[in-house]
Amino acid sequence: MNAEIVMANSLLTRLRAGFFAGENDKNPRETRTMNTPQKRRLSTAIQLALGLTCAMPALAQDQLLEKPVEEVLVTGTNIKGLDLEGAVQAVQINRDDIVASGANTLSELFEEVSLTGGGTGTFTTEGAGPLSSQTPVGSAGISLRGLGTSSTLTLINGRRVSVSSFAKGSESFVDVNSIPMAAVERIEILPSGSSALYGADAVAGVVNFILRDDFDGFELDLNYGDSWADTDDARLNMNAVFGHTTDDTNTLVVVDYFKRNATFERDREETAVSKRPSIDGIFPSFNDLYWMDTNYGSTGDVIESGCATPGVGDYGQYCALNANDYYSAEGEMEALGVTAQFSMDVSDSVEWFNELMLQDNHSRGVSSPKSFNLPVSAFHPGWDQNPELAADILASADAGGFGSFPTDTVADVILSAGDDFMTVFGSFPDPRSVEVDTQSARFVTGLRGDLANDWSWEVAASHGRSESEQNATDGYYVRELVTHALLGNLCADGSLADQYSVDIANRDYRYNGNSSCEDLGSSTLWYNPFGGQVDQAVDAGFFRTQATRQGKSELTTLDAKMSGELFSLPAGSVGAAFGVEYREESATDTPSPIALATNENDEPVLGFSATDVSYSRELFAAYGEVYVPVLDNMEIQLAARYDDYSDFGSSVNPKVGLRYQPLDELILRANWSTSFRAPSLAQAGQGTTLNIYTAYCDENIDFVSTEYGDLCQGESKTPTLFTEVVANPMLEPETAETWSAGVLLRPTDNIEINLDYWAIDYEDLVKLDQDDYVRQTLAGNTEGVVVTTGNYADLPTGTPGLLLAPVGDPADNQFELIDAHFQLLNAGFQKTDGVDLAYTQYIDLDGSSLKLTADASYLANFEEQLSPSSGTEQWAGEFRYPRLRANVALSWQADGWRARIAANYTHSYNDDLRNVRAEILDAYGLNKDDTVEIPAVTLLNASLGYVFDDDSFLQLSVRNLLDKNAPDVFGSASNVDYSNHSTMGRYMSLRYNYVF
Repeated sequence: MNAEIVMANSLLTRLRAGFFAGENDKNPRETRTMNTPQKRRLSTAIQLALGLTCAMPALAQDQLLEKPVEEVLVTGTNIKGLDLEGAVQAVQINRDDIVASGANTLSELFEEVSLTGGGTGTFTTEGAGPLSSQTPVGSAGISLRGLGTSSTLTLINGRRVSVSSFAKGSESFVDVNSIPMAAVERIEILPSGSSALYGADAVAGVVNFILRDDFDGFELDLNYGDSWADTDDARLNMNAVFGHTTDDTNTLVVVDYFKRNATFERDREETAVSKRPSIDGIFPSFNDLYWMDTNYGSTGDVIESGCATPGVGDYGQYCALNANDYYSAEGEMEALGVTAQFSMDVSDSVEWFNELMLQDNHSRGVSSPKSFNLPVSAFHPGWDQNPELAADILASADAGGFGSFPTDTVADVILSAGDDFMTVFGSFPDPRSVEVDTQSARFVTGLRGDLANDWSWEVAASHGRSESEQNATDGYYVRELVTHALLGNLCADGSLADQYSVDIANRDYRYNGNSSCEDLGSSTLWYNPFGGQVDQAVDAGFFRTQATRQGKSELTTLDAKMSGELFSLPAGSVGAAFGVEYREESATDTPSPIALATNENDEPVLGFSATDVSYSRELFAAYGEVYVPVLDNMEIQLAARYDDYSDFGSSVNPKVGLRYQPLDELILRANWSTSFRAPSLAQAGQGTTLNIYTAYCDENIDFVSTEYGDLCQGESKTPTLFTEVVANPMLEPETAETWSAGVLLRPTDNIEINLDYWAIDYEDLVKLDQDDYVRQTLAGNTEGVVVTTGNYADLPTGTPGLLLAPVGDPADNQFELIDAHFQLLNAGFQKTDGVDLAYTQYIDLDGSSLKLTADASYLANFEEQLSPSSGTEQWAGEFRYPRLRANVALSWQADGWRARIAANYTHSYNDDLRNVRAEILDAYGLNKDDTVEIPAVTLLNASLGYVFDDDSFLQLSVRNLLDKNAPDVFGSASNVDYSNHSTMGRYMSLRYNYVF
């Protein structure tokens, strides 16, 4: 029976014939026609997110209509061949769009998609670094609706992918830098809760990368580009594609090479000098906890790089550190990947299919020198080598009424105060850099076919793996060695003397006068933190380490599904799909032993965060879906999925979708669903992760009025505490409810308008609210213990809780907070809603054609509460959450010429002044209660290409055509909000594609 194809002479025909060129140009062997009376609509509901024209030759309309239509599975349904025209909001970016965008990587491509902008979710390599809270060097993730990468499900050819071997904090994500852009045929985005169809993680939606599988011949592609700046920001992409088709086989191989030079923040005007320099600069600000004044960090001026205007602390001048001198905005990266697909018809109705992806990425990231606060011996020779410093210390001691010091030595001051050392705040001289090597592999094999009763089936097995090794190449110091070198215990032969007893856990360093290095027949190696780190008695390399971190994630799946027609109703056939899935997933993240925190040393390698994860689990799932034509112009989609985890139990998630077409020109749609996200492998298997915390007692009155007294002991805040985040085996899945309603309108054959309202209610979020954890633990509402001895050993590494130190008379019951071991908790919620608009229009000219597209996403509301006692924050219109992002593009084609110009708009939003030091704000005439608006930005991108007779093409692309700078912000130490803006500036690339 021949397929029944409903195709009006409308925008649909034009869209397929002119701008989705090649999409249906399948080999006859691959084409399976639909032999069913059910109505099938070729979708026009798929929006063009980028508004891009094709850079390839178009099929003529009559050629398209002569082709049989392949029955395919689209994102948003498990029913093969079912077209959801107008039933769901969906976005498609096809290969022609990708080429015309001029993007070098998939993460660059998503910068132009309004659905993935804003919030703290979608990220690239900007700000990457070694800390567990930072973006893993060389990685990139995608987030929809600003809800985070772990709440967006990323698929390849409709199947799950192993997560990155390194998490971003506790957030697992799929690294899209492991997917070669040359291997992608199209990207389908479903921006709504989809757990009823795809299971966990699809809270905000699904991003499905469809790989190329239909090419016969050989293709070479070369793309080279660089910024308009004086620096070398070059990107090079070369790939080769080979495809061969026979009567019963199809083979395709893509080899892709990509290289990117590093771009540093010092290379851009807007980021060269941080508005928020570190007060722990190259020259230490000499402060000891005994002598500390609450205003010790005041500078009075914004300090620029090079210490042109030194700050003044309690003990003289110091130089604030401009971290932007060192940070790489985008790190160096080199990648080589191979993607292969092979399919063979084993019979007239059965096909064997295989997918293989291999990727090898090398990346390097650079960050600022590590700051420190370490003890310096009262007898350190550096005191005598800095007479001005010594004079300042003596003057401060005299003024403080601590007596006179006739010998005029710093040692007298320190010893008279009852201490044997002085704590020095400063930074090491060299920037930190890490290199990450990642190898990923993915293999899928399966069978699919058609049954005699018009049902189709598919079974498959897949295995994916990602392995990474991070090496600290520069700027990382072993804390114990540096401490001994500051106290005079380190000898030239590597042995340790016993001048000081060293208790790092309790920050207790006592001079006992026992054997020195000279007594042991060696000499003392002093590390000199003074004078800008020059004239060292010992090479600082003696204390450096190349600590490593190794990560691995694996995913193995078995799945089976079938789809077809259950029965017929007067309005049409009822389509259905059923399936089962078994999944094993695991992750390990293991630092080298030297970097592991212990009870005796909570930060063994300074500035090298040691994330410790080891976890595995299993999952069984079963799902079903039906699509019911209730009336000739109304259909209902019903779906449900049952997921049973070996660790978190089970979850059932339904979905209801309604499509109603009262007029040929008008389609109304509505969808409701529930979704869930199981705690990620990084969260569920978390060991001990190093962290920092400062308790602000002036902003948290309950930190002053606890039964333990004033946790800050009269100060506005505690000193910065080096803390831990430890495992919580009681975490539960996050849950969400999603609603959407929309309209698809075609006022003419050449115009299509999509308008959708959406809302997501996201609960039981796994979050860490440090302030609330302190409150709840003090009140006995967490599993954490409260230790009041002040002994660090009494709160062992890995034990959740708080460590308080008694102050004054024990009868006064006064304590100060000196350590905290936090746990992730199910405590928060997010509620967000907004409106999406998409517009497409085709215009015929004499001998040429135009396409006008526009899409916009408006964020009406984004409420977040991290914990019941933290209050609700409204983020819409605030830092990182612009209310409006929009894209408008005009494309033109005539004969072989193709041209496009696009405008990408990001609306203004408020800056974040909360974490900016008062003296910095004073320098700009501001205070923390002021409202500072980050201005709106419109960037223009353009491309011009020509397609030759042999289908080869040449294309010139320019991104940020007007070379606009990113707007300045206070909310980031980099001066730029990388979640919404880029510092690359004007970037030009030339691409040549040759087809044999």
